[in-house]
Amino acid sequence: MKNKFLIIQTGDPVPLSAPNGETFADWFIDGMQVSRDVVDVVNVHKGETLPNIDHAFENYPGLLITGSKAMVTEGDDWVLKTQAWLRQTMSHKIPMLGICFGHQLLADMLGGEVGYNPKGRRMGLSRCTLSAEAATDPLFQILPQPEFDVLVSHSQTVISPPPMSMVFGHTEADANHLFRYHDFIWGVQYHPEWNADITAGYIKQRSEDLKAEGLRPDHLLAELKDCPDAKKVLSQFVKITSNA
Repeated sequence: MKNKFLIIQTGDPVPLSAPNGETFADWFIDGMQVSRDVVDVVNVHKGETLPNIDHAFENYPGLLITGSKAMVTEGDDWVLKTQAWLRQTMSHKIPMLGICFGHQLLADMLGGEVGYNPKGRRMGLSRCTLSAEAATDPLFQILPQPEFDVLVSHSQTVISPPPMSMVFGHTEADANHLFRYHDFIWGVQYHPEWNADITAGYIKQRSEDLKAEGLRPDHLLAELKDCPDAKKVLSQFVKITSNA
């Protein structure tokens, strides 16, 4: 019986967002609304090895890929190894959900184009507009039509989605904010696992960089709010994969 989820952790939070040593996986588990004992975590960015493909197929109803400070276009060795492993799982059709960097990693792996956003870094509160087709998607149907608030932090974006994929949402800066490839791989550019406090920590940690790029940290902080509707994709992923 498939009774665990695998979180592929690709980075670590900035200190101001994780004062008690929280990890990306901790935030994912909270959003998934599951207990820690039904989750395995592999820190690929630290050189940890992903499990045997057959073990993954037999044990995991779903795989989740976190965000990262790494850039997909830099082609780090651990990124290429992770993509190679994920490609091998595809014949088993193990459902996958990539978040932010994970979204970009999957898009790149599947033949899409990832690069620096021509509109620059995006951080803080944003608004995602859904396509009408999102209402029919098993994962994205949980999101409110036609728009909902999201929390973002990224410099790179999916410039062109993978061939044979469907795009279900966009923001003012990201045309391919939500996508699905075939019927078992999803990518989400925003951070469903974040809340306003976590996002504020990132803005404060990177305030000097933001100012240098012409952004106003004080303004970004003032806009922040929790986005509970956006968070629902994590628990919905658990629901649709556990019932598959």
